Amino acid sequence: MSKQKKQSYRNSCLTPIYQNIAYFFEDTAQVRQYYEGKVSVGRYGRYDNPNWLEFENKIAALDNYESALIFSSGMNAITTTACALLEQNDTLAYTGRCYRKTKQLFRQILPKWGIKTISINPTNNDNNFSNKCLENAKMVFLEMPSNPHLYLVDITKIKRKMHADALLVVDSTLSTPLNFQAQKWGADLTIHSCSKYIGGHGDVLAGSVAGSKDLIEHIRNYRNIMGGVTAPNTASLLNRSLETLEIRMQHFNTVGLEIAEYLYHHHQVKQVFYTGLKTHPHHHLAKKYLTGHGGVISFELDMNEKATSKFVDALQIPCMGSNFGSGQAMIEQCSIFTYYNLSPQERQDIGISDSLVRLSIGYGNSDALIEDIDKALEIANH
Repeated sequence: MSKQKKQSYRNSCLTPIYQNIAYFFEDTAQVRQYYEGKVSVGRYGRYDNPNWLEFENKIAALDNYESALIFSSGMNAITTTACALLEQNDTLAYTGRCYRKTKQLFRQILPKWGIKTISINPTNNDNNFSNKCLENAKMVFLEMPSNPHLYLVDITKIKRKMHADALLVVDSTLSTPLNFQAQKWGADLTIHSCSKYIGGHGDVLAGSVAGSKDLIEHIRNYRNIMGGVTAPNTASLLNRSLETLEIRMQHFNTVGLEIAEYLYHHHQVKQVFYTGLKTHPHHHLAKKYLTGHGGVISFELDMNEKATSKFVDALQIPCMGSNFGSGQAMIEQCSIFTYYNLSPQERQDIGISDSLVRLSIGYGNSDALIEDIDKALEIANH
């Protein structure tokens, strides 16, 4: 291949998609300079891509850290981070009311590698976690807010109880950097499933981890080994999405609270889980840590399982599915959809009742969605 490269346009408002895996070096001297960190050029598609770099710089700035990495999914970001920073005989403490696949990683896979994992319960108002549990942990992993109940934890209280060398990792998918700055409260790393609010259009699968340069470089080595990278066009779409993140989160915060208040006052709704409501068990923590409450609302109907299924089936606007943070409103009856394979006792242990519903509001008209919910509740009641 000729070393002469045709000059491309340099004045595009958008970064072109670098859909390639191979990069060339001018000479041996440049190869040495690359390994010495003196030049910034690509080496191979599992290690480098300009579209990744653009997104990583932007998400690091939004999360208020030195550096960041992009991954193929939020779960890959969590898994790679755990593999990079935990070793045999280490202890991981984590909020037990969290995304079920995160819990499976911590309960089923990490113990196979000799890592002890301890679940901490965030449901009590005081978050009175055991000092011994936190003092012995090499890593404390918090999902804030949690999925699907939107539980919060008192991060400053937890940070004070942790060992000085322990790492605090926060999954902030349900809040985004716009509603919660985990770094401000002592988090060493912040993780996002970028498939949700950050992607915002339901068309990308990706994740991110942001933190200090030293921690990120250590995790980068494991990403290079494990290969959990994303496609260049995915990174390009995420860069597109970040341009509108603030506008979209303003919509979710405003309309989310409006619909949560409507549900709270409906006589057929038994309980609403939304941190913007004073009735949420952790509203006092929301006032301390959050600047907005998002577009995900979980609520329990005053109905049995069959009537709840009738309600979600009667809805016309939300699609039945488990994603959130995109333009399309989504609905799921949690016990039937996400937690179907758990036993009734297992669901009860984590607060998943037969009438628990999770709603992501989408970008549509709030009046139309409220009217749709009203009609579906009326149908379910007959």
